[in-house]
Amino acid sequence: MTTRLAILPLTVAAALMGCNEAQKGQESKTVGWFLDHREELAMALKACRDDPGALGTTPNCMNANEARNKITIQEMKDALK
Repeated sequence: MTTRLAILPLTVAAALMGCNEAQKGQESKTVGWFLDHREELAMALKACRDDPGALGTTPNCMNANEARNKITIQEMKDALK
């Protein structure tokens, strides 16, 4: 029983480390950076849509989605002028 309890935290730690494997070697971009780099924003959004299970909660996907939301809101405001 104690061996099982000792293995559980190791298993959880290994699983959590695997979550970051998709992001290794990738620098996180800010929302502002995505707003200034629209082509990279489009590529990031496509990658996030293509593999939401692996990438959906990564900082780049979250920031790219937020940048897209800000762009959409600004476009709506501009259309109402």
